[in-house]
Amino acid sequence: GRAISYVDFDALRGFKFDGYLCGGTYVNVGGKLLMADGLTADETQPITAHFYGRGIVVLLEGEVAMYAAYDEAGEYAADGMIPVTDMREIFRICELEPICKMNVMALLEGEDLDFVRQFADPIPRDDANCTELLPKGHNKATVMETVVTYLDLDRATVAAVGDTRNDIPMLDFAPVSAAMGNASDEVKAHAKQILPSAAEDGVAVFLEGLLK
Repeated sequence: GRAISYVDFDALRGFKFDGYLCGGTYVNVGGKLLMADGLTADETQPITAHFYGRGIVVLLEGEVAMYAAYDEAGEYAADGMIPVTDMREIFRICELEPICKMNVMALLEGEDLDFVRQFADPIPRDDANCTELLPKGHNKATVMETVVTYLDLDRATVAAVGDTRNDIPMLDFAPVSAAMGNASDEVKAHAKQILPSAAEDGVAVFLEGLLK
């Protein structure tokens, strides 16, 4: 679910990963880029401008870096985020760097939700008190399907585990699906198996079950 700019490639050295599926918009398999479908400037600029000056932070997760956009009266701090308070600089970033996805740091409703729907697919996330915005037609299932098609895999071998609302398309896509014990009832309803919580090493339990 994270953008490619979140990935700490130095920390991953030594692990034999075949590729990366990031943010519902980016797929690299065996060194071949299969998808890089971020939000365009025509989509990110109106969204950012809509919330600028209202005390609502907008996170722009790019392919190169991550930015926190807000007016000068606001305050925000997050690990790895570059604060940007000048609207002209925000617009310049939107023009120069592909934005994998955005997060509006509020649960949008009403006119605000209708507004962002013009430009992106919103996923309200109660667990994080934010609204995630992806390019229209993109989610965690679309990147999985891209890899399955490219590698000509049997879909029956696809497995997924998740714990938040943005995992639901992925859980629906994977024949072998599991929800973490700390997931909401809504998410659990889309999984075939319920695991222990993250604090109880639920993912390890899931992987051990697959490898038996």
